[in-house]
Amino acid sequence: MDLSMSDPSVDSNRIDFRRGSLWMLGSLVGFTGMALLVKHLGAARGVSGWWALLFRALVGLVLVWILYAPRGQVSFKRAATGRMLVSRGVLGAFGTAAYYMTLPILGAGKATLIGNTWVIWAALLAVPLLGETLTFRKIAGMMLAIAGIVFITGLQGGDWSVFGKPECLAIAGALISAAVVVVIRQLTRTETSGTIFASQCLYTGLLALPFCMASALPSWADLGLLVLAAVLAAWGQIGMTEGFRYLPVSIGGAFQILLPLCITVFGWFFLAETFTEAQILGGLLILAGCYGVIVPSKRS
Repeated sequence: MDLSMSDPSVDSNRIDFRRGSLWMLGSLVGFTGMALLVKHLGAARGVSGWWALLFRALVGLVLVWILYAPRGQVSFKRAATGRMLVSRGVLGAFGTAAYYMTLPILGAGKATLIGNTWVIWAALLAVPLLGETLTFRKIAGMMLAIAGIVFITGLQGGDWSVFGKPECLAIAGALISAAVVVVIRQLTRTETSGTIFASQCLYTGLLALPFCMASALPSWADLGLLVLAAVLAAWGQIGMTEGFRYLPVSIGGAFQILLPLCITVFGWFFLAETFTEAQILGGLLILAGCYGVIVPSKRS
């Protein structure tokens, strides 16, 4: 999930729970469908995740052109050359790539649950880099999520052999995504959402292109599924962006925390993904911990 187009701030006069909830539900449908398709393409049809990444970047650029270019709210030159924007683009490309590469191996549910821990790492990075406060609620959420990682990766028994390269890559992707969020928070002070998102698409496409050229061309049927996965990802992004326009952070954040749960449940139902009791516990701990970090308390 790319956060570059989302703006959690919302004018209280514009709050519309019905409209915001519908947009957020659409976002869940889009991102869930994308994750399941990428997992199916990689695991069942042998299509490299780099192709899915390339198509997502191309569709994203088209989306930016349609939504932002007519209003003069995107500069592709700045997106490609601005120092902070390049950092955002490169980090975002590697973070998204890590998620796409682990989807077929770990499964949609497990990869998304681990990837979603970017929430806790971002909250931790924001303390020294952005001067944000680390509250007791956030600390408790972080501890729950870390415990969840232990259980979902099978480390609770002390056997490190179960912790392989895919798990390392998924956690690395979450850490990179956390760094992206910190960079985005700084960029929003001077750059438009369109330019920030364009940097992600540009460098994601550049990262994926050499790997795509070195892999087999997808069939026409697979190309159709790749386009569909990219469109669903774009729809998920639009839904999240629009949802945050009409919902408070607490409610919008709660919807987004449902995303790993939705992907896990549908992965089990449609792709026959399985979870042990310990992994189910780990997933619940991750969800609870991320919720505690991202959703502010009533006092705040």
